[in-house]
Amino acid sequence: MKLISVASEKGGVGKTTTAVTLAAHLGQQGRTLLVDADERLRSSVKWTGKKEGYAGWKFETTLFSAFMQLPEPGAGYDFVVLDTKGGEGQAELVELARNSALLIVPTKPDGVSADGLVATLEPLIDASVRNYRVLLTDVPPAPNSDGLDLRLELDEGGIPMFSRDIRHAVAISKAAREGICVRDVKGDRYAKLVWMDYELVSREVIRDVR
Repeated sequence: MKLISVASEKGGVGKTTTAVTLAAHLGQQGRTLLVDADERLRSSVKWTGKKEGYAGWKFETTLFSAFMQLPEPGAGYDFVVLDTKGGEGQAELVELARNSALLIVPTKPDGVSADGLVATLEPLIDASVRNYRVLLTDVPPAPNSDGLDLRLELDEGGIPMFSRDIRHAVAISKAAREGICVRDVKGDRYAKLVWMDYELVSREVIRDVR
């Protein structure tokens, strides 16, 4: 079982979107479990359980409390994707990274999100943890250069990143609202493009954890 955790100090940066969509891709490669660690908001559980009879999810979903009550958490699964509650403390983040095959840190390329990214990365860098990668999400199209500017800044700082960004698309919010996978959003040409973005990210994840 490979544990892939998605975490950030800053909310609203695409954490749940990344966890859900990544699980959808990994579910095509092996038995996958999506674990929702936010017992209050339950964003992943609500998203994937909203549309009754929908057969688009190729993975299972559970809450963290139920996951930890299993005799052997993660046994029988090829991949476990953990959608963290967000706002973990420094010690929690370091422990989470060390217990994961890979820690994904999503961020939007705006100033506020970048500040949250710094707060997330500082304890990992201080503890010499290296099994994490930053994922740029909700990246606006050209001529806006925010995504490229942040990528260059992170690269200069030696921060490990995914080679693919996730583009901005309203298809993501449509998918969450309708309770379906982003690839199944109708009437939005960007839906398939976002799905492709995450597919390329999932390939990098599989390569890194194997």
